[in-house]
Amino acid sequence: MNPGVEDLARLGCERILIFVAEEDYLTVAAKNYYEKLKRSGWKGTVELVENEKEDHCFHLLDLDGDKAEEMRHKFVLFLR
Repeated sequence: MNPGVEDLARLGCERILIFVAEEDYLTVAAKNYYEKLKRSGWKGTVELVENEKEDHCFHLLDLDGDKAEEMRHKFVLFLR
């Protein structure tokens, strides 16, 4: 997850939604990607959603949990 700024600036999509879990080992990399994308000159919109006190794949381990449902709802709204 460390593409060059030039590559990010040429992304063909208009929107990106990034989910992170606060206690996930990938959180730092995802946040860095988010910041790099914002600075790249890419013309789209990016949103970062952080789930506090959660770990990697939390939404799959508790499918009926409030945070998992919120995450699915946000993803569905993003796709519309």
